[in-house]
Amino acid sequence: MSEKEVIVKRGNGMPLGVHRIGKGQWQFSVAMKRGKEISLELFHPGAKSCSSSIVLGKEYAVGGILSVVITVQADITEYCYRVNGKHMLDPYAVQLTGREQFGEEREEDDVHCLITENIRQISEPLYTPFHELILYRLHVRGFTKHSSSRVKHPGTFRGIEEKIPYMKQLGINGVVLLPCYEFDERMNEEELGKYSSNFLDYTKPITKQQKEEQEWPKVNFWGYTKRSNYFAPKASYASNPFQAVNEMKQMIKKLHENGISVFMEMFFSPGTNQSLILDCLRYWVRVFAVDGFKLNTEVANGTLLASDPFLSRTKFLATYWNTGEFFQQYEKIEEKTLAEYNDGFMVDCRRFLKSDEGQINGFVNRMRRNPNQQTVVNYITNTNGFTLMDLVSYDIKHNEANGEQGLDGTEYNYSWNCGWEGPTRKKQITQLRLRQIKNALSFLFLAQGVPMLLAGDEFGNTQKGNNNAYCQDNEIGWVTWNKQVMNQRILAFCKKIIALRKTHPVFSPKEELRGMDYIACGSPDISFHGTKPWYPDLSNYSRVIGIMLCGKYAPISIRRSDKSFYMAFNMHWEPHQFELPILPKGKKWRVIIDTYKWNMDFEKNEQQKGKKGNSKETETLFLQYMVNPRTVVIFEEE
Repeated sequence: MSEKEVIVKRGNGMPLGVHRIGKGQWQFSVAMKRGKEISLELFHPGAKSCSSSIVLGKEYAVGGILSVVITVQADITEYCYRVNGKHMLDPYAVQLTGREQFGEEREEDDVHCLITENIRQISEPLYTPFHELILYRLHVRGFTKHSSSRVKHPGTFRGIEEKIPYMKQLGINGVVLLPCYEFDERMNEEELGKYSSNFLDYTKPITKQQKEEQEWPKVNFWGYTKRSNYFAPKASYASNPFQAVNEMKQMIKKLHENGISVFMEMFFSPGTNQSLILDCLRYWVRVFAVDGFKLNTEVANGTLLASDPFLSRTKFLATYWNTGEFFQQYEKIEEKTLAEYNDGFMVDCRRFLKSDEGQINGFVNRMRRNPNQQTVVNYITNTNGFTLMDLVSYDIKHNEANGEQGLDGTEYNYSWNCGWEGPTRKKQITQLRLRQIKNALSFLFLAQGVPMLLAGDEFGNTQKGNNNAYCQDNEIGWVTWNKQVMNQRILAFCKKIIALRKTHPVFSPKEELRGMDYIACGSPDISFHGTKPWYPDLSNYSRVIGIMLCGKYAPISIRRSDKSFYMAFNMHWEPHQFELPILPKGKKWRVIIDTYKWNMDFEKNEQQKGKKGNSKETETLFLQYMVNPRTVVIFEEE
């Protein structure tokens, strides 16, 4: 096919990508720097050699864009570009071919872009306010890939659909998806060096021995790579790889129908054009109804994105926001759309959990933090690091499976193995680990801000001590749906603490609590206490704190407000007796959760489930209470 037979005219340059403009006529537009020799190559389905190659000279330039309108025959369905002799995928491609099997070895030239119809919008985002969200972070493939997930379509968008009833039962109403757009999961030498610290010298060719030691080539399981196509859903995450767009749209639609918001993590590589980033996020919101994004704002201009009119109600999570610059443009912000997402809460809470000295002030600040112009996303564990079970089971990382001599992964885990490294059947240690997990979950769901749970932590999923499972597309990196007794105890507690948070708005106010009695009800909205009421011990050696939330500041209706709650945190290895603040009108405190006692006799609790007044904890009202070592106790106003 000659160039004259297919070229109709120079295109108008916009929009970028491929778009149908008439019967059999398509416009191809790509941004390209001057001085590059570029050609458009067209392919039959599955063909490795192109059927025609069209040189895109300066006569087809519209500014810095090369744009051409051509007649495409019905049997031509794929395309790519060749720049200075090298294969290049269209950055704006919305669907790829050649990556249907995850981790499969392939030649780079075998991956093509699909010529597809313009994709239509299916629904609207949910726009759930930040203060109502309970986030759940998961890997699309790893969440259901293990056989224990018992889904019909493991490791896919449809697999997540099958787990929606479970998510609703758990109580979460938002999912944060690790990269699920197209990326090349076959790691190259440059990328491996970023994960491997200084184990290998990447200025020199990799030897045969080093390849064997590294199990070369490795699989980039997480998806953080610059070789990505940000507009295209990942084909290998679909049960039918050629229907990836439809399956991802259907998954989001089903999640929305069940009240679950969808956040995508977008890892833009350094140097990514800001216009492409903006177009990309608009595309996902407009076509897929995505509710928000986790961004690496060292690359993406956060102020530019957050001030874009089309994205004005889209939520953004990032490690840092320059809110002063952004909010100068507005007199009043009706709804928070920005959230700080970093390891601060995780580090302070982990250190308090393991009873380090000097952590009480940091813990107190994290429990109340919820800035007025933005919110915070709180988490105890994240993808990069230990799972919650591993946090209480390992003192050091065990990354041997990564093949990097233990030089990868963070050294600062702030973990404690409770007296034994790794799995054990010792009852005393397993009970302590269970209690520490419940304590950590209490920190997470009782704090102000937006809680985010790592998928699998709610039932004790383990990565066997690996704190950097970036290349583990196996049982280490996948979620194992364990149904052992201890795991079910963790799950039952997690459901209980999530339900508590969702039932009582005092735990999730829109704005940051002031620590003042500004409605003259006799108590501040939030107050801090020691073993004596109103006298918190914030010294370097303190490991105990009481926090009271006054329900009068959380109205439920015009005449009714929420209950007050008192939370006693004792992370000391010795018991402490807490005297509780006196409530007005003769009311007293009732224990609703004691992590030392609750679920210690799981079978008995299951038998008594639903019966009122059948336990000592629900019958007894307290003015003082002995809090056991490493225990959280929650009191409700009665």
